[in-house]
Amino acid sequence: MKIQTKIALLFTAICTFIIVGLSIAVYHFAIRRAFQDFFTRLELRATIAARATLDEHSQSAIVFEQVRNEHLQRLPEEQEYIVKLDTLQKLVDKGSIPVPKIFFQQIIDNRTASYRKGFHFYKGIFYQNSTGRFAIIISADHSYARNFSSGLKTILIIANLVSTIVIFSVGILFSKQILQPIRKITQEVNNISATWLHKRVSIKPGSDEISELADTFNNMLMRLETSFESQNNFVSNASHELNTPLTAIIGETEYALAKTRNPEQYQQSLQVVLNQAEKLKNITRSLLELAQSGFTGNLSFEQVLVIELLQNVEKVANSIYPDCKLALDNSLQPSDIDTFTIPGNFHLLELCISNIVLNACKYSTGEDVKLAFATTDKYAIFIVRDKGIGIPEPDMPHLFDPFFRASNVNSAKGYGIGLPLAQNIIKLHKGVINISSKVAEGTEVVVKIPKS
Repeated sequence: MKIQTKIALLFTAICTFIIVGLSIAVYHFAIRRAFQDFFTRLELRATIAARATLDEHSQSAIVFEQVRNEHLQRLPEEQEYIVKLDTLQKLVDKGSIPVPKIFFQQIIDNRTASYRKGFHFYKGIFYQNSTGRFAIIISADHSYARNFSSGLKTILIIANLVSTIVIFSVGILFSKQILQPIRKITQEVNNISATWLHKRVSIKPGSDEISELADTFNNMLMRLETSFESQNNFVSNASHELNTPLTAIIGETEYALAKTRNPEQYQQSLQVVLNQAEKLKNITRSLLELAQSGFTGNLSFEQVLVIELLQNVEKVANSIYPDCKLALDNSLQPSDIDTFTIPGNFHLLELCISNIVLNACKYSTGEDVKLAFATTDKYAIFIVRDKGIGIPEPDMPHLFDPFFRASNVNSAKGYGIGLPLAQNIIKLHKGVINISSKVAEGTEVVVKIPKS
């Protein structure tokens, strides 16, 4: 059963239960009111009957009798009983009036009593004069209440049946409207394949559960896209990049084994093999880091102390490029930099910022390199500036392509892995990276990481 139908049925059941409960309450109180009114009418008739029959003033008795005859219409199956209390027990024993014994006792004790058998009503009152004590009992059939009860039942049953149908129809439309965003998300997700992972589910403004679901899908798609890109990059580029040092190693080994050579030639060949093996090791490590950064879907995030991160990056850069003129720019730092933290993975963030700073040191040509940190309401911002060779404008769109190197890097060592690796790590932290550069003037890299 579809959720839409379940919602409609549940909505119908709840509303029907409420309506049926209200209908029962309406029926109960309406009938009860009708019964109370009829008992009041019978009590009035009993009083008039007592005054007309037993009043010691004959003139008053005549007046009451006249009122009863002219103004009180006889009720269906109306019966009148005037019984002296001295003979009441005999009447009870004979069962002349079909009421329980307690009915007569209530007349004596409470001066009034009421009894109903179906729609036949009995009302008794106590009356006393100089001739004795009497019980006046009036009984009649409440045909109006019977008809009213039957009509009210029919109306309420029909109303409940119609209401149930209407509520179910409204429930179907209501659930369809409620689930429309989910159907839209399902349709959009079904249209996303392995070759279209860059597409995203549209999110309407708001913070409801549907928006959270769409955002969850988009986060999943982002991780899948990063993983697929990393896997594709690894597969498509690994063979090409690994082939060059492997070819050199094989060629040099074949050359050394082709004939007997002197020790100097063997040492020279082994040195070439060693250099190519080192290059192969570096390429392999870079490829693995690039691939792992894309496949790390379940990162263990923690609160990263920014000052410690900056100090570690500075140590790494100084150890690899001791001649680099790297300086921490404190002008933009927040006042609480010593305790300032951001959510993330310390190792990956260190790897990301280090790669960017190392690139700046490598191509700074001895000029100053600045590492700054700033904050906004939403982001923690890392800024790396250098005054190096810069990046030619035609090369800018390809900076994040694995193994791509700018056309003006000349003989500088590198494999074109640093920026793609940094971009993958930034994506995993839901951040952004922006690069601006001019040839011979320098480069600025801005990394924004969400603060929460």
